[in-house]
Amino acid sequence: MNKAYFIAPLIAVLVFGGFYSSHQSGAKAREAERVAKVEANLKAKLAAEQAAKKAAMTEAIQAAETRKKEREAKEAKEKIEKEARAVAIDAREKARRDQEKSNKQIERLEKDIEVEKAAIAALLANRKEAEAEKAFLQDFVVKSQTNVQALQALMTKLNTPPPAPVAAAK
Repeated sequence: MNKAYFIAPLIAVLVFGGFYSSHQSGAKAREAERVAKVEANLKAKLAAEQAAKKAAMTEAIQAAETRKKEREAKEAKEKIEKEARAVAIDAREKARRDQEKSNKQIERLEKDIEVEKAAIAALLANRKEAEAEKAFLQDFVVKSQTNVQALQALMTKLNTPPPAPVAAAK
């Protein structure tokens, strides 16, 4: 029985060794396969991260270019609006100056009209006086001519010798 204690564990060790060596050779392959998977996953992950970073960089550059173009367009639009606003302000100021000039000219012309109306009224008064004087003078001339004729007739009577007295008939 002594041998049984020695042979049974030896057989068990040999069976265990066979399983262990087959398992060990498969384990190395599985370990190598697992390491290869982990490395492949890591490489894929790094490649995906690199691609994502590259895409993000490209996207960021495009976004920056878009913002730059938008900013330039906005600045150009603001510049155009500022210029248009300046032109509108200048036009408003010019219109205001022209309106003030027109208002002053209207006031001056209204004053001139009043002066001219007064002058016309004075001329009309002078004309009426002249017409009245003319009528008076015409009447006076007619009366004077009548007086001259009456005086001439009187002068003629006075200058003509009186007729000689006629001798009385005896």
